Amino acid sequence: MPMYRYVCENCGSEEVHLHGVNDSPVIECGKCGARMNRTIGRVGIVFKGSGYYITDNKKSTAETKSE
Repeated sequence: MPMYRYVCENCGSEEVHLHGVNDSPVIECGKCGARMNRTIGRVGIVFKGSGYYITDNKKSTAETKSE
């Protein structure tokens, strides 16, 4: 069963609940008792390789001559 993130309509508090994909439970806020809405969870993104950071050097296409 997946975990879903819920945010309160009234006070903005967040909770995570575990239920089935086809279930649509009515979740009430533990702080104020208002209805909570299911939202998209936060996802961490990791960029690997060169070219993603401002500190990376741009690769030159011109060849330098050594004298």
